[in-house]
Amino acid sequence: MIEVEIVAYDPSWPERYRALAALLSDALGTRAIAIDHIGSTSIPGIAAKPIIDIQVTVTDFDPFDELR
Repeated sequence: MIEVEIVAYDPSWPERYRALAALLSDALGTRAIAIDHIGSTSIPGIAAKPIIDIQVTVTDFDPFDELR
């Protein structure tokens, strides 16, 4: 059985997202079209898994190794 932890909303989640998004933006440069905070931690005030979900949209997957 997999246990999933749900915790009360943490007001630090948006800032944690912004810090991670800045790192991704620096690493990907202009290849990143959008970096979005998604999932339950992106909704203010609700309980959620304490994992910051981020969706990155890139211009192209080639060369893929550079994205990894």
